[in-house]
Amino acid sequence: MTPKLRVPASVCLIGPINVDVTMPIDAFPQEGDDAGAPSYSVETGGVVGNTAIALSKLGVNAKLIGCIGDDNWGNLVAEAFRKTGVDISGVSVLPGVKTGFNFAAVSKGGERTFFNAWGANIWDTPHKFPLHLISSTDVLQVTGHPLTRPSNRSALLDAIEVAQSNNIPISMDTSIRPVFDSTSDIRAVIPKLKICILGYEEACYLVDHSDPHTIAQEILSQGPELVAVKLSGKGCVLANADECITLPPYKVKTIDTTGAGDTFTAGIILGWLSKMDIKATGMLANILGALATTVWGAGTKLPGTEEVLAYLASMNNQDKNNRAADQIFKLFR
Repeated sequence: MTPKLRVPASVCLIGPINVDVTMPIDAFPQEGDDAGAPSYSVETGGVVGNTAIALSKLGVNAKLIGCIGDDNWGNLVAEAFRKTGVDISGVSVLPGVKTGFNFAAVSKGGERTFFNAWGANIWDTPHKFPLHLISSTDVLQVTGHPLTRPSNRSALLDAIEVAQSNNIPISMDTSIRPVFDSTSDIRAVIPKLKICILGYEEACYLVDHSDPHTIAQEILSQGPELVAVKLSGKGCVLANADECITLPPYKVKTIDTTGAGDTFTAGIILGWLSKMDIKATGMLANILGALATTVWGAGTKLPGTEEVLAYLASMNNQDKNNRAADQIFKLFR
């Protein structure tokens, strides 16, 4: 029987929803040349879409707000969410519009390069979004991407206002492009957050510093209760009012890093909701992020409760950090 989350939790997520086509390549060709691939993967994707699936597979009630097109890709995406238990009652199907599409070319080391077409993720009628869904959840999870387009920005800010007026904590994964393209908007949102999750490169840009501990503490001073700085293959730095620590990465056979950061985010949210200490929270997030790299593509292939518990059980006692591991085991029954 699949272990269940001990404490019921609900998270509402708003952001872009894509279909991802992932293809491994040996090297990028010169313009006009070819690059062969042994296989490819077609999955649902998007920052919040992947996080929603990971949360759902961890036992969280994940409610998604966004848009898809009325095309075959949209049908594929919707079915993937239904299959993994994500509530898509807040997802609008736009007639005559193409679903957001993302092509990921993955190099030998597992790093991916994205080519993205926004499609239905251009929110021309954001006033139709069912933002009332936010008021009945425990956390609102957002990404910085909507801040890069005027109509999307208004929808995101409206969602944040609904959360604030209902005392719903807000979490954000800033993502790299929005930090560079809409820096002032990202900075304006950070003080409204309870959880702020950043990649190292964009974190350095925001704070103008290279030390991740200094960065985390600076972001923390702006209002969030928990700050996570992702260090890719080097783990992460987590900071709250009591401590600022580095959490190590976990060794796996990396195939494709697509969705790893989104799955890491799911671990941070669940750890915070469950009131685990930051060592256990970081351990859960790092394990989830590592496991996400062991499969081609993201979406329905992302890890959940069973994969996390199996990985913990396979670790030797020294690596487990027993107190942190015990907190993760106790999350589920």
